[in-house]
Amino acid sequence: MAESLAAIARKLNVAPSTISRALSNPELVAPKTREKILNYVQEIGYQPNLAARSLRRKRTNLVGIVVNDLSDSLIAQSASIMQDLAFERGFFPVLLATRDDPQKEKEALAQLKIINSCGLVIMPTCQSAATLNSLNIPIVELDRCSGCNCYDEFRMDDQAAMQMACSHLVSLGCQHIAVLFGNVDLVTSFRSRFQALQSCAPQAHYSHFFTQAISAHEIAASARTLTHALLRPTADNLAATQNILLPSSSNLDLSSLPPLDGIICTNHSLATGVVQGFFDHKQPLNQNIKLLTFDHPDWLQVLPQKIASLTNPLEQAAQQAMERLLDRIEGRYISNVEARLLRPVLHPAEN
Repeated sequence: MAESLAAIARKLNVAPSTISRALSNPELVAPKTREKILNYVQEIGYQPNLAARSLRRKRTNLVGIVVNDLSDSLIAQSASIMQDLAFERGFFPVLLATRDDPQKEKEALAQLKIINSCGLVIMPTCQSAATLNSLNIPIVELDRCSGCNCYDEFRMDDQAAMQMACSHLVSLGCQHIAVLFGNVDLVTSFRSRFQALQSCAPQAHYSHFFTQAISAHEIAASARTLTHALLRPTADNLAATQNILLPSSSNLDLSSLPPLDGIICTNHSLATGVVQGFFDHKQPLNQNIKLLTFDHPDWLQVLPQKIASLTNPLEQAAQQAMERLLDRIEGRYISNVEARLLRPVLHPAEN
């Protein structure tokens, strides 16, 4: 039978409250005592009774993590980081994915409210604001902004990222650059990056394209189809783009565009499709057309020709977002809300 908290206290000759404090707020316990307690509970595999703790604190230890697409490797890794942090601090994470569907998000948030979750980290959709305001719990927004302006935000500095991307390709001599986005109507991070492009100095001629796709797989497939049309604007390739682009892009005459010498992909799923499109046409990467992608995915390392990338600090943002949420839940952080924009890192293509 597992030892109770009281039994552990007798064994170590300390008060039960000291054991509880060492497990939930270790910084409040003297280092020597804390080390003795933590070593012993690890040795016997002690697990605190979360239900009993919730009753004592008059709140659950459930924290919601709502992301958009767990098939995206960067998002999945960020979610894993947040789950681990929550567990380490005595909370139980509930992970949900919305696939950027406002209705699924609404249902997910309703379930979190039913189970009385005590806080939430969320990658918001374009329609999150009203539902979030009704939850009445600490909330932190990750990677995107709902527009509420009343919650902490941790995300990449899209303005800096787009300026770095454009300036880098221009420094390589690019003058006619295609910039690819996902669904700017539904995904606020793509919308933010497009707004950043609009505010960049006009160093070159930019053609922007908005796909209808939302999921990582669909975004890659759409980018592949679009790349076929950009590289070889035949009637069939041009016709295929009509079904994948938002109306604001589909009325562009791709056949009349000046010859491209640069492509910017505003996330790694777009880059996946672009690279596949280049391979389909046996077009070498990063020669006549310079490529740059946001996110710096691992698969860049195995490409026959290297392309430039920007590291999206999403994993760092996820860690900071969860830490901020738990600090707010526990009353350790009570300052005004903060929008923390993390700067990306440019990785030029290797020679």
